[in-house]
Amino acid sequence: MKTKKESKENKIKKPVTIDYENKRLSIFYFLPLLLIAGFVPLIVHAKYIDLSNTAQALYWTGQEQYMDFFSYWKSRWIIVLTATALIFYAILYKQKKLPFKNLKQYYVPMGIYGVFVIISTIFAIDTQTAMWGFVDMYQGMFVLLSYVIITFLVINYVNSERDVNLFVNAFLFLMIVEGVIGVGQYFGFDFFQTKLGNSLIVPFNMAIENLSFTFGPKTIYGTLFNTNFVGSFAALMLPLSIGIFFSAKTRNKKIVSGIAVLLMIFTWIGCNSRAGYLGAAVGALFGIWLFRKMLVKHWKVSVGLVAAVLVTAVGLNAASDGALVNRLASLNITNAINNSKTSYGNDYKFKDIILGKNAFSIETNKQILNFKVENDKIYFMDENFDLLEITTSSNNIKINNNTKYWQLNNISIPQNYPGVTVKSYWDQTIDFYITEESVKILGSGGRLIEPLVAKRYEKLDGYEIFMSGRGYIWSRTIPMLKTYFIKGSGADNYPMAFPQDDIVAKLNIFMDANTVIDKPHNMYLQTAVNTGVLSLLALLAVWCIYIISSLKLYSKISFDSTDKFIGVSCLLGVIGYLIAAVFNDSITSVAPIFWIMLGMGISINIRLKKKRL
Repeated sequence: MKTKKESKENKIKKPVTIDYENKRLSIFYFLPLLLIAGFVPLIVHAKYIDLSNTAQALYWTGQEQYMDFFSYWKSRWIIVLTATALIFYAILYKQKKLPFKNLKQYYVPMGIYGVFVIISTIFAIDTQTAMWGFVDMYQGMFVLLSYVIITFLVINYVNSERDVNLFVNAFLFLMIVEGVIGVGQYFGFDFFQTKLGNSLIVPFNMAIENLSFTFGPKTIYGTLFNTNFVGSFAALMLPLSIGIFFSAKTRNKKIVSGIAVLLMIFTWIGCNSRAGYLGAAVGALFGIWLFRKMLVKHWKVSVGLVAAVLVTAVGLNAASDGALVNRLASLNITNAINNSKTSYGNDYKFKDIILGKNAFSIETNKQILNFKVENDKIYFMDENFDLLEITTSSNNIKINNNTKYWQLNNISIPQNYPGVTVKSYWDQTIDFYITEESVKILGSGGRLIEPLVAKRYEKLDGYEIFMSGRGYIWSRTIPMLKTYFIKGSGADNYPMAFPQDDIVAKLNIFMDANTVIDKPHNMYLQTAVNTGVLSLLALLAVWCIYIISSLKLYSKISFDSTDKFIGVSCLLGVIGYLIAAVFNDSITSVAPIFWIMLGMGISINIRLKKKRL
């Protein structure tokens, strides 16, 4: 006879445990995520963009028509493929073919980030931009939400070593194609400049003559838009390629992954991205510590890797006439800071630009040049308002006896608007536009503006030219964080939030007055301004939890399986990418790879921890 306690226990249903690791889900369901990993970064295809009657046109280069090759179609494919993968997941989860892994430590902060992305879109400076993204970037709300969904999906899709290998193969394909294109570009053979390359990236109904991109030989932009982004890509892929090589169980896999390693070493060194150098180097330090026993055990392979890096570096330095060594020397942060301080402090500097109704003036630390408009004529005067003699040639004007004004003596009368264009000795341009009401300056997007003095982070005073002008951009971005702490400016609204009319400061870092600052060259500031500081804190929580838990895990295990090699490679790639992100932005060409590797790393960690229990 059963007791009441036994009857009650029998009524309680025990949870059913499903062995997802031994369920071989059809590759078909993985395809959307595999395409994001191995195909989307390779997309280069022309898209005609009409910016007329949009807010973006006012904060861009003045072009109302633009041809995008690297970002637009990537962003659309990311959205479509992520949505497809999410639908597949919902169906498979309902059929109990995929799990919902209970990882609140990751899902909660990822969800908080997603909420703030939506909030920032609702309260955005420009809602249309916030939804679909700014020109050249296209990381609007739908793309940003896709990133976190991708991570969630990969966590729950990857349940076995076979699943890991599917993504490994996709990444191998990406590395080899990207590497081959990069090698050609470095030595002056750009596939996209060939007839075949042109036919692949330009629609048949679109005629583009003399197509060329801005990067010449001895550097690599691949399919990733910019050499800096190739650096972030290399920081992710180089440790992964090495991890795949060490984990390869067949001769063919060893050969293919070995080729990938060599191509990623070449891509990393040849892209000339200091952020990429730094990111991969920091990742390597963690890798040496984690792999210390294995590196000693397989010392011949370790020596071979070091030799491959050194031979490639020496060869590329010789091919670039020493440019690589000079680039590496600039990685000395202390020297870079000191040099920027010295250079900025001693150079010729603009102090003020004053606009009036019929007059304007340019004040520098060496001189004052006054302009007066009267009866459709322009007069040039010194600091005492004494008239200066000039000589005209066509529409060009020179001040006679110009010893005092040599830095500002490149003056012209434009044909397309009533005004004056003044260039300094270093070629910074100021376009003055004369209206009936007053004199204005032509700012970004053809806006008629008056100079403003932007709020700045004063501790960066004097370091404005640090790291190619990042010191200036960061010093003007940091004060914006207070304004956009909670709701952000809107996804991809950074160019509209930045004080673009900070003319004098731009001129002092050798920019034209109408130069557009469209990104902060720092992923953390980019996130904080676009979607809010709180959204950034949520992402930092995800990344820190993953990195700390991974370091604890991999510092105590022996590397004897594919999962362990790929898991630690994901960790090193994530660390390298996040280090490079101090100097680089998030971009559709590389960010999806990062989020997939993050999801794969988390999933592998969870499985390894379960096996240890």
